[in-house]
Amino acid sequence: MIEITLSDLNRGSFYEQTLQTIEQICDDYGITNEFGTLSMANQMVLDYLESYYPNFIVDVSYQIDNSEVGMSYILQTGDFNLLSQNTEGQNTALFVLQSLADDITFSTGFDSLTVTFHVKTKISIQRSMQRQEVRQNMFR
Repeated sequence: MIEITLSDLNRGSFYEQTLQTIEQICDDYGITNEFGTLSMANQMVLDYLESYYPNFIVDVSYQIDNSEVGMSYILQTGDFNLLSQNTEGQNTALFVLQSLADDITFSTGFDSLTVTFHVKTKISIQRSMQRQEVRQNMFR
């Protein structure tokens, strides 16, 4: 499994950095057909954060293996409690996330959210890790 972490993202940096990372993951692992799904789910989280916590700070990590992509959001300010509630179908962001993702998990204190997608990568994670090692060794 490969994990990529982006730390201390705020309203000004969240969209650009997460979208670039999603695009890179899709390109690197041959899942470009999943870009729309992953970026739309990411947008729903951003919409929620901007609506309820305009000054949010969040860490985002991506977990990638041969059959899943997970996106975890850990809030340093605020929580995902309101997002977890679907009062009479009023929560559009939750509905869209549930429609796009294969699994959505909220932490007990609602300070983190993990959205998981089942995918079939075209490039094995092991081969990708070997390539990254070669690149790192080239620059030493």
